[in-house]
Amino acid sequence: MSKYLISVVGTSILLTSLLLIPYISNIQALPVRDGKEMSFFNASNAIYEGNGEKLLDNKNISLIPYFVSEQKYVENGLLNGVENVTNTQTYLNTHISDDILLGKGNGTIETTDGQNITWISSDIGRQIDNKWVFNGITLFNNTEGDSLSILNNSIALTKSQSGPILADYMWLLE
Repeated sequence: MSKYLISVVGTSILLTSLLLIPYISNIQALPVRDGKEMSFFNASNAIYEGNGEKLLDNKNISLIPYFVSEQKYVENGLLNGVENVTNTQTYLNTHISDDILLGKGNGTIETTDGQNITWISSDIGRQIDNKWVFNGITLFNNTEGDSLSILNNSIALTKSQSGPILADYMWLLE
């Protein structure tokens, strides 16, 4: 099987999965943290909560065959409800239509004492009530820092909304 076909099939599966996330009303497997069952997609159970991003840069990259733009953001947030962190983000967004875009991102989460971890993501954005709402998946790399070790080689489901006062959330898959 060619690399192109594998890439197309993999991307199709990811896109289908991400588009279905908002319509899942009953998740059978509940993760457990500290001996307590958690329900997914509840903000109080998120491993990360951002308090709204600040747009640093916005560039138009291409118009053909789709409109492609690059945005850079910085966001302050809480990791595990207690650790203050800064999340620096860059997204390359392909606008599939006026109401749907495919985003590929990368960034770094850094603690106040300088520890950091890098990440990559794939997201689907939909225009809802005149704002972009994104559902995605994030893969974290490794870090030597103790305060971020919970994220080492982990995968998180994400939900975010565009705007300076709208929160972003991440839930770890265990």
